Amino acid sequence: MNVNYLKRYIISSYILVWALIIFLAAPASLIFKVSPVIMWIVRNIVAWSPSYLLLFGWKYFRTDEKRTTFLKRCFSAKVSLLPLLSSFGLTFGLSILSLFLYSLMTQKTMFSYINLGTVSLPLSIFLSFTSGPTGEELGWRGYMREEFNKKYHFLKSSIYQGLVWCFWHTLLWVVDSKFTDWRAVPYIIANIVVITSITICMNIILEKYNNLIHSIFMHFGFNIVYVFLDADIGFFIILTLLYLLITPIAIHIRNKTVERL
Repeated sequence: MNVNYLKRYIISSYILVWALIIFLAAPASLIFKVSPVIMWIVRNIVAWSPSYLLLFGWKYFRTDEKRTTFLKRCFSAKVSLLPLLSSFGLTFGLSILSLFLYSLMTQKTMFSYINLGTVSLPLSIFLSFTSGPTGEELGWRGYMREEFNKKYHFLKSSIYQGLVWCFWHTLLWVVDSKFTDWRAVPYIIANIVVITSITICMNIILEKYNNLIHSIFMHFGFNIVYVFLDADIGFFIILTLLYLLITPIAIHIRNKTVERL
């Protein structure tokens, strides 16, 4: 029997995250009204679902390899400081540039769109890092990237990965977004473009530096801004345009590099 393990993993990850949001995150927020820190921990439990689904259900998603062998391969490649900082700087820098351009457009300071909230800054940074960046990458860029790469060429594989990752957030767009009016449409489009573009950039980095710590830091560079961001839809439109500009350039450089090898 020819089993599509990738399809099985994707469907399982969607079912699990929806179940966690509906039966854990939603009651915690709407019924029990837990504190911001506890709610953040709950969101982190949800964010880690692609990884613990993979690890605990390993025999259902890959039968020809040991779990320990897979984990060693994901993190065994040498890590250098400059590529690691560049991974973080790309996504963080584009978000900051978007905020700068948005502040020029609205004639307000960048800091007027920053809200530090009620959680201490060090704890906010820690909880952000231990959310999606460390919780999702083993599933998406570890397992799913390898499986898609077996089936498709680089760009097609990356786009498929990005779309799976993107629409995994679908329920969060409904329950955890302030854009519930007409702005929901450009917000969803922005998510599709930006997340898919980040996936392509991640895969370019991982193609050369095959260690998930790079995608973790790239993911963190993207997420950390939104922990404190309080901006309208114009910011996300600018961010989308920047990724539409940067990503084709990154693909072109990658292709030229591959041709020379």
